[in-house]
Amino acid sequence: MLPSLDRLAGLIERVVELVDEVSGAPAAAPERPTEPQRALPPATADGNWLAFVSSPHGYTLVDRPGSLPTRGDEVDLDGVRYRVLRHAPSPLPGDGRRCAVVEREEPPEPDRTLDG
Repeated sequence: MLPSLDRLAGLIERVVELVDEVSGAPAAAPERPTEPQRALPPATADGNWLAFVSSPHGYTLVDRPGSLPTRGDEVDLDGVRYRVLRHAPSPLPGDGRRCAVVEREEPPEPDRTLDG
């Protein structure tokens, strides 16, 4: 994965952790009026999720049906195998779906032996 995308995915993951921590704490009354917060829409009822697929040319978001795969799972995207590295929120504004950051599974190289 490109270092900048890996760093971005790590930062997104940390933000999700912080939001989860803050949401578990009791809310304090604001001292001054604030702008109303827009709630993110819930994940789609049919359980769609996004695959964050990186390549040398950038990244692609792929909408996938079903439940979010767990970390370490293999997923098939258009006939290519990927491994789930981590979870993150959707990078799309206002999108409540979860995103699985995936990395392409490279086929193993053939064993190299020296016949002597």
